[in-house]
Amino acid sequence: MEDKKELLAYCGLYCGDCGGYDGAIADKAQKLKETLDRFKFHRTAKHFFPKDLKDYDKLYEMLSFITTLRCSKVCRHKTKGETKCEIRKCCTEKGFYACHECNDFETCDKIKKLTEPHGDAPIKNLRAIKEVGIEDWINKAKRFWFADDE
Repeated sequence: MEDKKELLAYCGLYCGDCGGYDGAIADKAQKLKETLDRFKFHRTAKHFFPKDLKDYDKLYEMLSFITTLRCSKVCRHKTKGETKCEIRKCCTEKGFYACHECNDFETCDKIKKLTEPHGDAPIKNLRAIKEVGIEDWINKAKRFWFADDE
């Protein structure tokens, strides 16, 4: 079994909570596509619901794309060499396991770039990790993925 600590991304998000990491979303999209194909649902959409499902082809195209959304596991899981992630670069250059070790994480511009998809979730997680430690945070604490997680 994978070490749970290795699922902590440098930024404070927990890969184990991501539907892309375990492939759950991609798998469900694939299953839906297979079901639609088995029942030749494109015919149903065209002939029985032409107004309501006029964009069925776009839906199918989006489902096809969603089936590809699987984590590339580039944070801690691939080689420790080159990366496009500014946060990973910063942490490895400073010798940090994650941003919670940095005194500036709450005002860091690199982490602020995550606010669009995740709001203040990374900051909340990093504060908690700093307070209780990685192991307790992983095993006992509330983890956040999006800002509106309560």
